Amino acid sequence: MKGLDFGRCALAGCVVGAMLAGCGALRQAQDDMQPQAGTMPYIAGAVPSRPVIASGRGKITHIVFIVQEQRSFDNLFCGYGSADAAKCSRGSQGIPLGANCTLSDTFQDFERARKTGNFSHEKTHCPGYTRPEYRTVPAVETKPYRSIAASYVLGDRMFDSTGNPTFESHQFDIAAQGDGVDQPFGSTPPDGCVYRAKVRQFKGPSRPACGSYKTLAYELTAAGLTWAYYAAGASEPTWDAFGWVHGYSAGTSPPTQFLTDVANGKLNAVTWVTPELSDSDRSGSRSASGPAWVASVVNAVGKSQFWDSTAIFIIWSGYGGWADHVPPPYMNRGGLGFRVPLLVISPYAKRNYVSHVQYETVSVLRFAEDLYGLGQLGSADTRATSPAADCFNFSQKPRSFVSISP
Repeated sequence: MKGLDFGRCALAGCVVGAMLAGCGALRQAQDDMQPQAGTMPYIAGAVPSRPVIASGRGKITHIVFIVQEQRSFDNLFCGYGSADAAKCSRGSQGIPLGANCTLSDTFQDFERARKTGNFSHEKTHCPGYTRPEYRTVPAVETKPYRSIAASYVLGDRMFDSTGNPTFESHQFDIAAQGDGVDQPFGSTPPDGCVYRAKVRQFKGPSRPACGSYKTLAYELTAAGLTWAYYAAGASEPTWDAFGWVHGYSAGTSPPTQFLTDVANGKLNAVTWVTPELSDSDRSGSRSASGPAWVASVVNAVGKSQFWDSTAIFIIWSGYGGWADHVPPPYMNRGGLGFRVPLLVISPYAKRNYVSHVQYETVSVLRFAEDLYGLGQLGSADTRATSPAADCFNFSQKPRSFVSISP
């Protein structure tokens, strides 16, 4: 069974036939998914939340997840300070962030690379470069990311919760689960999701892509907390995670609406911000504007009335086929995936600190669950370590914000 590669096809051409069943602001899940009256969803079977001060409760009332695309830790943070990072490619051996590369990242690629340590791919196309997956992005092109790391926290033991391609990684970002599937393709009849397509399973036949699992948004709504998801929408449907879950609508589009909303005094308890293709860091986008986009999102919050009560997490949805020298810990057949960067920004975040604690992408969901007293969604966020203890100092006076240069 052949998987799909990370080329433009995987996000647009391979979702030909995906049709919108609704758009605009996200809505809560269907009535039949609601908890019984008077019962909070985290009461039964939940893992006890961390102590108040350790979780940030009383200090943090807003969380922003900035989700970028498909880069390994070594690829973006080569040679960084005290981090466990590979050496940077020298001079012309580096690979620009906007290089027109297509690196496949299929089930087979992941399993082979994880077992052998060799990053071999079903398809690698990068004109002008040999063995591009082993090259690193020049540090000058990632200056905003490195500036954030120097002022706040960089995690060098962050692994993708799933080794499967980016579609499932985005599902883990909202639900800590994803059913073990590849990229969407083809089309299906209406089935309660915004987008209609099929997915190939790790084992078993293809099936409709529409999922029906509980999400963090469901728990937030049940607890009376607000949330929002900003996405490119139909132009990049694979990244519009809630559009693939039964009972939800598409994300607020375009992503730049987040900047307007924050400037107008609107920020939810939890917010996901995903990019347009040109701002995504994804190989093949032919753009290097991702770091500047992220800086604009961070600056919007930092200059707002919400700064003193906000924690911002910057994560990447999968390693994108780029090499990383740290083997991922084995949890199950689907993960952990290869190492990706983690940046933590807050007035309570440690300064110029590299966290060597092992995290996975759903660790940021675990932070939200512990902060708001919510239950765990699955095995991934149950096992995941929250960044609260090692990345923050909630006893310190909140720091003033200093703008990040794009």
